[in-house]
Amino acid sequence: MIFVQERVQSTDAIVETLLPALRTFPTNEIAIVGCHSTGLARKSCEYNLLVISRDPIPQKSVRVGEYYAELMFRNDREVRQPSPELGVALASAVVLRDNLLLLASSISECRRNYAASCASLMEGRLASSLKAVGRVDELLAAGETREADFWLLSAACDYAQAELLNSEIVPAPSHILSQIKSIPKERNVNFKSWADASGLELASRASCENRIEALSIIYDVLRTSPASVDVLPQLGRYKDADAFRLLQLKAEELIGSMQSVECFSYLGTETVRSVLDLYALHAANLSKEKDYASTIRDLTTGRDRLISEEVLKSLGLVRSIEMLKTGTEQLKVSVAALAKKI
Repeated sequence: MIFVQERVQSTDAIVETLLPALRTFPTNEIAIVGCHSTGLARKSCEYNLLVISRDPIPQKSVRVGEYYAELMFRNDREVRQPSPELGVALASAVVLRDNLLLLASSISECRRNYAASCASLMEGRLASSLKAVGRVDELLAAGETREADFWLLSAACDYAQAELLNSEIVPAPSHILSQIKSIPKERNVNFKSWADASGLELASRASCENRIEALSIIYDVLRTSPASVDVLPQLGRYKDADAFRLLQLKAEELIGSMQSVECFSYLGTETVRSVLDLYALHAANLSKEKDYASTIRDLTTGRDRLISEEVLKSLGLVRSIEMLKTGTEQLKVSVAALAKKI
């Protein structure tokens, strides 16, 4: 049985994008998740397809013309007993094929447990934000401004996701700014503290283009560098040559539509994620324990460095001590206020 719910428009472009996945996996259960299933998608957004597979398959991208589909593979057990993260994604899933009604039953259960799954994820994101804010304080005291800048950005990203999940909104990286703005005022979200901690005052067309350039370098290093078995699953998304092109298309659409702040926010989230993945690769290749307080230093200094100081500048990690202190103090207040709501 193959069916598409009414939320998905049956256009030629959509059909052409989805058909390769349906043909490649002719007997597998498949569903659309992500922003295309929640009505958030822009033209440049990829289709996130969940494919039920007994065999472990790395995440992969499929390109059809100017459109993309990103396939993530999960087995029966993972779908029947989903993690909170998969659970919130499945709650809005649009089924394409479900011969055994596995997806239908799991989606119904995920919708019933949606609030609990959001709460569980929110607590995790809030804990990560709190830990990162504490790290910023220590780094500023040690005079490590660049490290502090990165971890304040990381804390802001986690805080934004926590606030969205607290309002039962699934975070979508390239839509975070508009999602934060959509939260009702009575929820008392401190938009300014998040914006300042994220460095959004630096947003402009030029700063977005600089971030794109820097991220292209990081993605290239992650794509071409050999990786150990331990980190290969974590870094699989970068091995696809189209991975960066998809990021670039999203960013360029936002810039072209005069949404530089949304673009800068999105690229900030990608900065945190890709730098941490790069650090995981670096530590694994050197067989060393991770010391997150020296993430930036380890990546940019010594004979084993993977990126340059110029890349950091292009990423926008250039804030002054005063800006970092102000952003940190404001974010602390907001994180504490959210923690009291739990």
